[in-house]
Amino acid sequence: MNDDLYIRKMHEQYDSIFQQCISLNTELHALVPLAKKMHLLSSNAVSSAARAGSKGDAFRVLTHDIQLLGVDVSQCIEATQKVIVEIVMLASTLARLFASYRIYRAVLIQTEQFKQSSTSHDFFYQGQQKIAREIGDINLKLERSLNLLADILSPISMLIKKGDYLAVFSAVEAASAGEYEASFDAVSSMLRELVTLLGKQSQRQRFLLRDLSETMALQQNNIRSLLNAR
Repeated sequence: MNDDLYIRKMHEQYDSIFQQCISLNTELHALVPLAKKMHLLSSNAVSSAARAGSKGDAFRVLTHDIQLLGVDVSQCIEATQKVIVEIVMLASTLARLFASYRIYRAVLIQTEQFKQSSTSHDFFYQGQQKIAREIGDINLKLERSLNLLADILSPISMLIKKGDYLAVFSAVEAASAGEYEASFDAVSSMLRELVTLLGKQSQRQRFLLRDLSETMALQQNNIRSLLNAR
């Protein structure tokens, strides 16, 4: 591949990484309302069990587990919000730095073509190398942040299964709750709806993370090649 084309493709890739991080940020922010709904669901479950009195004893045990599920989901979502801010900032910095790298590279080529002083050539060469090293360092930081985010999201699949089980058990209790069946069943339906939504959103996030991680690994190899080639 032509050297200029290779550099341009790398620049486009960094711009693409930034856009992917923005998309991931949007997906993760969509989880925030879900956490609030989980909290509301917990409150509704407690109220339903309280209104049922002794007939809600078995359901009351489930409400405790539903509350714990809501806490776990909320904590996971809160943790993702902190990491994604850093991820977007790092991706933005990478796109900006590589734009600067291309400028230094273009000026360096001109100094070679027009046989300008070695002092000018050395200045732009060192500047280019410094930026390349910064890009390499930030690549690693972004890779680590993406891995951290993947770790934070990893419990989601287990929480989804737990939510599915609780929804089933709640439906069973609702079927034998007599006059309180409707309120118990409402909790079960809302829980199932929220768990399904969480599953769909987490799947999209896993796909975005996978693509980003693969792209970052490729870019890290590319930047090493640039450093070794000079």
